[in-house]
Amino acid sequence: MEADLRRSRIAWTVVRPPGLTDAPLTGAYRTAPGADVVRGSAISRADVAHAMLTVVEQAETVRQAIGVAY
Repeated sequence: MEADLRRSRIAWTVVRPPGLTDAPLTGAYRTAPGADVVRGSAISRADVAHAMLTVVEQAETVRQAIGVAY
């Protein structure tokens, strides 16, 4: 899927979370542009949503895959 995005002309950002939990929003997650987060094994759905809303506003994340985890 990411290969198809890379070949496209559209502006895109992929957020790659590991295992999802139902825990509440913490805002205390880590991101890794172009990679998965080292030793990141879980993140709440609420924090993934927060990360998505944050990175979509950042010009440097356009056409990038962003790892996100605790």
